[in-house]
Amino acid sequence: MIKKDLTIAIEYVPAKTGWFRSTEAHYKIGSLGVALTWQQYPAIYQQQQTAPVLLYKTMDNSKCLWMFKGEFYWDNEGHSEEEMNVLLLDKIYQKEKKLIRAKARISQQESAASGARDSIPDDVKMFVWQRDSGRCVKCGGQRNLEFDHIIPLCKGGSNTARNIQLLCEDCNREKGGNL
Repeated sequence: MIKKDLTIAIEYVPAKTGWFRSTEAHYKIGSLGVALTWQQYPAIYQQQQTAPVLLYKTMDNSKCLWMFKGEFYWDNEGHSEEEMNVLLLDKIYQKEKKLIRAKARISQQESAASGARDSIPDDVKMFVWQRDSGRCVKCGGQRNLEFDHIIPLCKGGSNTARNIQLLCEDCNREKGGNL
């Protein structure tokens, strides 16, 4: 299972010169006791922008810490770099889709609350009229035509040509809010 870890950070540790011993500047990964030299870190940081980088493995190889796009992930299934890349990209994609859906729901709720409804753009109406040949797509009638949302706006539909069709008044009432 892959789990994001929000507690890990990479910390810069400056060089120290002491009476008994000196240490070079380095980067410390959380409290894991793992250090990266100041030469290693820029290369790893650059690489993790496009592909996951393995930073740490437990002694028994049961858990691995990966860095990808500035985030840290634990893996306990032993995935390869390629597998982690695909799985993490999918995780990011799913999160982005979830955000888009949430924004659309909020936008719809705000529109519904205000009572405002965007009208179908004129260019879409013209396209749909020509595409449907000025006839009801269900019965072929030419009287009392209306622009119908295939997927209603209240169910996530849009005012695009792919979601609009011509229906006569009777066919549109028969269809109602059904898909």
